[in-house]
Amino acid sequence: MRLLFHSLILLLLQKPLQAQDVITLNLWEQDPPSIGQEIDKWIAVFQKNHPKIRIIRQHYENETLRTKFLRSAATGDGADIVYGPNDVAGVFAKAGVIQPVDTLFTRKDFTESSQRMTEVDGKIWGAPLSEGAHLLLYYRRSQVKEAPKTTKDLIEKAQAYTDAKSQRYGLAYYMSEPFWFIPFLSGFGGWPLIEKDKAHAVTIDTAETRQALHYVMALRDTWKITPAECDFDCAKSLFLSKRALFHISGDWELNALRDQVGQDLAVAPLPILSETGRMLMPMMGGRFLYVNATAQGPKLAAIRKFIEFSGSPLVQKRIAKQLASIPAAVAVRQDPALQSIPLLKQSMEAVTQARPMPPQVEMRAAWDGMRIMIQRALSGTESVERAAKTGQKAADEALAALRDPKPSAAKK
Repeated sequence: MRLLFHSLILLLLQKPLQAQDVITLNLWEQDPPSIGQEIDKWIAVFQKNHPKIRIIRQHYENETLRTKFLRSAATGDGADIVYGPNDVAGVFAKAGVIQPVDTLFTRKDFTESSQRMTEVDGKIWGAPLSEGAHLLLYYRRSQVKEAPKTTKDLIEKAQAYTDAKSQRYGLAYYMSEPFWFIPFLSGFGGWPLIEKDKAHAVTIDTAETRQALHYVMALRDTWKITPAECDFDCAKSLFLSKRALFHISGDWELNALRDQVGQDLAVAPLPILSETGRMLMPMMGGRFLYVNATAQGPKLAAIRKFIEFSGSPLVQKRIAKQLASIPAAVAVRQDPALQSIPLLKQSMEAVTQARPMPPQVEMRAAWDGMRIMIQRALSGTESVERAAKTGQKAADEALAALRDPKPSAAKK
């Protein structure tokens, strides 16, 4: 009887111990539902191979995820892993809510550009999964025999197609969003950030910015190939309804546009700016895994296993085939099977002409300033020259707030 009693006690004690052996990881992401569903498939395979690791995915909208993760650093109940873009690296690193991942993945297996995209203060803060999020020139093969190599060629083709009376335009893109302004800025030799004395400064009020802004205005007012105003949905709608010959949008639209346009869809790199001979160089981003700064011991070991799995050929090929994104793993990107997918191959060729988006926190201020500048110029509220100064002032103020935030109400 005594032996039976002791055996029952041992069985009861073993149950909580076994439960403790299971490590739970919270993964937060901010992408559309289709991406979340794909991540769930990765998680299912991973958990089958690692039955003692449980991953719970939670979706949040962009800003909600950012602010919630930053706030959770104080309470310690935030995500263990964040699946997100490179532009959060600087914010999270400066706030001390993530840890470097240099030693959590085999660096030689991934492209140098993907690693640079989350490098801040000499450390890599995000394990790379994919590259891209770059702008492409979309068109239909049946309407355009050969993609324009220069803006002069693009404008000529666009003018021939434009008919204001029937609301048909040669070019449609998200006119007021600064991400779409960057290629024109780079075409004139400008860039929103410069590095000086190991720090970064926002450079909006420059001759290059003003030239680019005048050029964007001319597309609408001089060459008359764009609508008076157009946001993301407007531009996409015009292209899908064949009321826009050319459409500038990101690689994230490849699957959706292919599904609606079919085999007639084609993409190309943005053309050379005829006035300068420089490419209209877009920014590129990607998707990365960020690790909570508090993760250590068995939890960090579990996170490392998931990072290794996410960088494996199995997941990297799915990123390419299912998400139409460019894998960050060098060997997978060179896989002939992926090279044979026409739209993906064209996107991979185009991304070589893109420049990594700066991960530094200063870039957030630059976005704010450029958005105000573009909107004021396009609306006619201010001249190009005045709008550039307004944008610089807004960026400087935003940057000051980011670098020296005021105490929150809770701390007062």
